[in-house]
Amino acid sequence: MNAGNWRKVWLVAAVVFLVGCGGGQEDSSSADTDANKLLVIGIDSADWRLLKPMMEEGRLPVISKFMTESAHGRMKTFFPLEKSPLLWASICTGVQPEVHGVSHFVKGSDQKPLTGSAWFAPALWDILGAANRSTSLVGMWTTFPARPINGVMVSDYVPYGSDRGKPLAGLCYPDSLADMVVSHRITPEEITDEQLSLFIPAEQLAMAKEKFPKEVDKLAGVLAADLTYLAINRELAKGDSFDLFFFYLRGPDMISHYFYKYMDPEKGYFQHKEGDLDAFGDVVKNYYDWSDEVTGEVLSWFPADRQTVILSDHGFYGPRKSSERGAAEHSEWGIFLVRSDMYEAGTSFNHLELLDICPTFLALMGLPPAKDMPGYILDAGLTVEGHKIVSGMEEHRVDSYMPLRPAEGPAGERDEGVDEEIRKQLRSLGYIN
Repeated sequence: MNAGNWRKVWLVAAVVFLVGCGGGQEDSSSADTDANKLLVIGIDSADWRLLKPMMEEGRLPVISKFMTESAHGRMKTFFPLEKSPLLWASICTGVQPEVHGVSHFVKGSDQKPLTGSAWFAPALWDILGAANRSTSLVGMWTTFPARPINGVMVSDYVPYGSDRGKPLAGLCYPDSLADMVVSHRITPEEITDEQLSLFIPAEQLAMAKEKFPKEVDKLAGVLAADLTYLAINRELAKGDSFDLFFFYLRGPDMISHYFYKYMDPEKGYFQHKEGDLDAFGDVVKNYYDWSDEVTGEVLSWFPADRQTVILSDHGFYGPRKSSERGAAEHSEWGIFLVRSDMYEAGTSFNHLELLDICPTFLALMGLPPAKDMPGYILDAGLTVEGHKIVSGMEEHRVDSYMPLRPAEGPAGERDEGVDEEIRKQLRSLGYIN
């Protein structure tokens, strides 16, 4: 056994020891119970400045109810404002971008989309796997090609290349799930008028399709991808067999980039055309209404007392007066809600930092953070028992989880047509030129 493998064996043994007798848990068996399972619902770009006024209007009933069951507050992301792949990788590893390696959407002068080989630091699923805990992860940024984990990884490439005769190799791990994954793929062309009318007023839809077909196509594309991943997650949730179930909804961010300018026409210098505000003025809010319904469905897949976190990676400011697009439209304030016996239901806190999220996830699952993770376990809104657990976890941090960093996975199948499909989407969002 080489030195690297010995370090991994030592680290796993240390984690098991700490969970059993030093990390604030009652006994070593508690880490294997449902009490340490965690559901994460990531809603990209969700922002309290939009959500709270909608709640005051009586909208978003699922998230409104969840607030009464959770400790909740703002999440401060990296500033200057950054890009989603970088932020979610920081959330999932607990370390800075220069450590975890995921820094952009693309790389090089030819703008090749970044792949999973960019990850230099262990993510939650690597740490959990070393402790014999399982993960279901679907649609997360920079996960193509999907690499071996203890559980299931469905990559972020599933919506692309649907016109290929054969799906890209590496869409998911294990490969045996590929047929299931592809069978649940929904294309933009399959989105019906009835579905579009959830977001565009039915009486405006025909006009919108005639006068603004590109905008309607954008909506259909975002919805198709979210519906695809929802269907895959629905299948994987059967049996409740994973310790960490990570549900990620990318659509709200993309919808905001495309349609926020219609919701808040006074912001920026966008030149509106006759009929566009009637058709698209409520798309963003309607998409959040739909996302709230999706959140309710995801919650219904699991026991009502399942530890759950709902969060975003950043907020959304909307169009800037400079007309800058992409990350310039982001806000540094996202959302964070945690429902767990460790936290008092209904309490609010000022904020936590983005790098506090991974240590908090680990603590919820009964594992100590690492000393080289700059963030802290969320210590606001804790119960008496929660204080004991957090104190124990902070006191018994392991030196580092870096020995668990992933070995370079398979190169994956590259397809220039798929790469260009991704670049085209990133250009339309303002992320690349």
